[in-house]
Amino acid sequence: MTKRQFHNVYCVGRNYAEHAKEMGNAVPESPLLFMKPSHAVVPMEGELALPGGAGDIHHEAELVLHVAKPYAPGARVEDLVDRIGLGLDLTLRDVQSELKKQGHPWLPAKGFRGSAPLTALFPFPGTERVTNTEFSLRKNGETVQRGFARDMIFPLQTLVDFIGSRFGLGAGDLIFTGTPSGVGKVSGGDRLELYWDGALLGALTVRLQ
Repeated sequence: MTKRQFHNVYCVGRNYAEHAKEMGNAVPESPLLFMKPSHAVVPMEGELALPGGAGDIHHEAELVLHVAKPYAPGARVEDLVDRIGLGLDLTLRDVQSELKKQGHPWLPAKGFRGSAPLTALFPFPGTERVTNTEFSLRKNGETVQRGFARDMIFPLQTLVDFIGSRFGLGAGDLIFTGTPSGVGKVSGGDRLELYWDGALLGALTVRLQ
C-alpha cells in the first residue's frame, strides 16, 4: 500500500454510544464528520514516528470502508464498497481539547502525518458479515478496544447515504466509521495490533519524535 493511493478520507466521530459516554460527549443526532488529508494514511506496519511534544496521543480503532465507484442516490453499501480494513484514528487529545475550547477545526489534532494507519484491505464480505464480526485493538498484547459494527449509532448504509448525498463519494475514497469505547494513551515503544475476527491484520510500534 502506498501513502497516496486514496482520495478523500472521511471520518465519523462519536458513532458508538459508549465511546461518546466515555469522552463526556452527547450522542449526535446525525453523523458527525471530519476529514484527514490523504498524507495521514500510512501502512499499519513497521515503526511509526509520532509527535512527542504535543501532549497525549490517543488510539481509536475503526472499521474502514474503501469506496470503488461514485455514489448515486439509492446505491447500497454493497454497490459502492469493494474492500474493507481496519485503521487507527490517532488523535492529539490535548490539542483537540484546546481546539474545541476555541471553536476551531480539529485538523491539527486529527490530520497530522501518520495519524491514520491502515491495514491491508480485503474484499467486502457483505453488510451482514461486517455488522456481526468483532474487530479489536491490542496494545502490548492486551485487548484495549473491541467493537461490532452492529453497535454503531449510524449504520453503514446511513453513513454512505449521508456522506454521498452531501459531499460526494468516489473511487478511492475511505470512510473511517467511528471507534468503540476503550480509547487510550499511546506511548513510545507501544506495540499496536489490529484484529478482525481474531485474525491479525496489521501491527506497528510507536516511536515518539
